[in-house]
Amino acid sequence: MKKIILILLCFSQTAFAQRKKKTMEEIPLKPQIEEYKTPEDRLLNGTLKGSKWYFDMKNYKEGKLFLNKDNTKPDVLHFVDKNKFQININQKNCKSLIKGTYEIMKDDGTTTMPMGYHPFKLTSLAQKCAENLAEFLSGAVDVSFDENAQVIEMTEGENFPPIVPGN
Repeated sequence: MKKIILILLCFSQTAFAQRKKKTMEEIPLKPQIEEYKTPEDRLLNGTLKGSKWYFDMKNYKEGKLFLNKDNTKPDVLHFVDKNKFQININQKNCKSLIKGTYEIMKDDGTTTMPMGYHPFKLTSLAQKCAENLAEFLSGAVDVSFDENAQVIEMTEGENFPPIVPGN
């Protein structure tokens, strides 16, 4: 008798689960909004890929970072390929590796940037000693690249709050 009740209970649970599954499949999904993709001709990624830029964390000031081709400086920003970057921090009291993706727009004279534009997206966490640099890079950063002088200047941009219609 116990076996029969157990079999009926299992059968009813299976039938109920299948019925519930069918009703969930019938609900139409709303179309997803695609994230804005910057056209390749407006990006510096192709120019920067494979290049190494040097800086010194000791000279990093809040909101500004200068990089150049002087390989005597200990810290390196390496644009690995068209999308990925890697930063090696080699200070006496701080060794850290920061990885992520990048999408740096060319300076074409216009001041308009897509809403929420962040040129660097971090995929790894930095150690405590490089936390300020990681926070700086993950925010809104204005990147200016001088091809003739072989210098990259990064300054902190403005993080605008989202605009709510009707307010």
